[in-house]
Amino acid sequence: MVGVSGVVINQLALWICMNGLFRGNEPVSLWQNVSMAIGIVLGMTNNFHWNRKWTWKDRERTQELPLVHQYLQYAAANWPGIVVQVTLTNLLLQFMHLQVANLFAIGVACVANFLLNDLWTYRHVRIEGIDPEADRLDRARQAVPLLITGFILAACTYMYGLSSQHILRNGDEMVYMQITRHTADAGHWLPLQSGMEDMRNTKPPLLFWQGLLSTNWGAWWSLEALRWPSVAWSMLTAGMAGLLAWRLAGRDLLKGVMAGLTYLAFFSSYRYGRPYLTNPPGTFWVFSCFFVMLWWEPRSFASRFLFPTIVGMLAGMALLTKSFAQLVPIGVGLAWWHLIQVRWSMRAFAQRAVPALAWIAALSLGVFSLWFVLDPEPAAIWREFVLGENVGKMGSAGFLGWLKGLLWSGSSVWTLAAGWFTNAGLLAFPLFGVAVECWKHRADLSRAERMLWVWVFALFLVFCLPSQRSERYLLEGMPALAVLMALRSNHVGRNAFMISLAVGAAVFMSIGWVSLSLTRELAEHPFEWWHWLLILGGVGLSVVALLKPRWTAASVAPVSLGVFLALSSFLGVFDAPLGVYTQDIQRRLAGQVVWVPENFRSVAELERFLLPGADVRGYPAVQGRPTGTAIGPDDFAVITLPLRDPPPVGALASRIDLTSRHTPEQIRDMVGGRVSEHLFCRRWVVPVSSLPSN
Repeated sequence: MVGVSGVVINQLALWICMNGLFRGNEPVSLWQNVSMAIGIVLGMTNNFHWNRKWTWKDRERTQELPLVHQYLQYAAANWPGIVVQVTLTNLLLQFMHLQVANLFAIGVACVANFLLNDLWTYRHVRIEGIDPEADRLDRARQAVPLLITGFILAACTYMYGLSSQHILRNGDEMVYMQITRHTADAGHWLPLQSGMEDMRNTKPPLLFWQGLLSTNWGAWWSLEALRWPSVAWSMLTAGMAGLLAWRLAGRDLLKGVMAGLTYLAFFSSYRYGRPYLTNPPGTFWVFSCFFVMLWWEPRSFASRFLFPTIVGMLAGMALLTKSFAQLVPIGVGLAWWHLIQVRWSMRAFAQRAVPALAWIAALSLGVFSLWFVLDPEPAAIWREFVLGENVGKMGSAGFLGWLKGLLWSGSSVWTLAAGWFTNAGLLAFPLFGVAVECWKHRADLSRAERMLWVWVFALFLVFCLPSQRSERYLLEGMPALAVLMALRSNHVGRNAFMISLAVGAAVFMSIGWVSLSLTRELAEHPFEWWHWLLILGGVGLSVVALLKPRWTAASVAPVSLGVFLALSSFLGVFDAPLGVYTQDIQRRLAGQVVWVPENFRSVAELERFLLPGADVRGYPAVQGRPTGTAIGPDDFAVITLPLRDPPPVGALASRIDLTSRHTPEQIRDMVGGRVSEHLFCRRWVVPVSSLPSN
């Protein structure tokens, strides 16, 4: 809460200065930096006061040093973070609004500030040479360079390539984009609008309202504007995981930082935590329910109104973000936690917990029901969202069909169980080691550790019930696993981390090999110099960490983040300049109908960013060309050809791209070395009239 209040004061001061005190002053860049300085001083002073009164009130130096002395020391400790904030804000200004850039910069800087103040300004004083906490702080001080480097790497990794057409994403992102665009064009919060009549109410409105605000109702329509809030949600979730691990480990700073880094290093956090999807805010709101209960235990479980109200509002936000079905895993998890608290006494559970749980359910459903109250077409919500999007996933094949799907289908319970490890990515091996370690020593687990495992297991059990099962349904449990890994990783054998590092080195080398293949195909140098340096550095760090036992466990998360960044750097080649159309062709096609191939619904939505002003429409990719009575003689089409093929007749422009949805035969060919033949392609813009009739 201290950090949040400081961010609010910093942002508010910046807004008041730029929109009031210094409005219209020239040069703008000077007054932007002056405004940032004012915001930083006010926010820092606020944080100093509350940190002294609350966060570090138990530290001896808090009471011993004079107030002015300690404030100056606090300011000195914040100076590196201030430099980071100002520098990063000015760098990000070319990509986003001042307030947004400043918010991201604060997020990166606050990590350095907290570390330095915890280890210096309010440091614990060793007593009589024997002090376990001081020994722990000594270990934390030694890890500070690695931890700060890891968080800077995490910030760069999550921010890099947000404007890319080729980030790791889910196809739903394009559907959500077109709903947001149509709703913005309509000029009303509700009802939601869509180019596909049956897709208007595919999700509750909170995500789309977020998109309306971040793009200023479409005035700032860009991929960065749509995606940056997802990164902010992911960072907030990582912060919660870090704080919870810090608290549960007895204020062990190293454990807290490792939990936050571990969450960001999960493959699922990177894949689903950056695109314009419901997962980033949904994960934050769901996990916040359990964070609140654990942070204020036992008061939170004894409360009859205050904490149930807080959790009910948080759960309501989760429902309004993703689905009313989220109440089931939240309810099961909380009920299980309450049973643990009352030592499985049904009488005590009925007396103490049931009223609180009932109030949480009623309040959260009340928040969700606001959608029906505010939307002028509630019947459409019931038909499209409740029946189509949710009830439809339960299946209609009967019990035997459901049981067969549970045990033997492509979305079986075994696939769902493996989802925990596929979500972890490179950290799957340490996660398996932590799970085995916790099972073997389950009698020694703390109450909080048991409750976190209960939440993970409850989430898994609930999502075994639908006929459709996916690893995405488990994302709300990944912050809990990050906390457990931070608390227990020192009990796991070194071999688990060594396997992750070896796999990471292999992935770095694979990215390097594919990069070389593309360079040979294009007969030019499309990659920046730092792309190759990153690959070499990643392989080098993996090898060194394999050889140095003290580095092994701590290096897995940075290596995982480095792999993500190297992959984004590789995919960035398929953006500007090789993966976009020239401004001349964009101007020529403005106002024209352009047909683009779609192998998933709303894929054409991404093409709108490449051809702004054009009337972009989709046609089935399997047809190879647009057909039908809607095709006009003056229309244009985008067709896909192998990278080495000559230009088609009448070609106006082209761009390179990646292919997708490969057949098993194509995958086997790529494993055998024929990568460029199946992985890369060229998309050509041609007049429809120049295409062959068959």
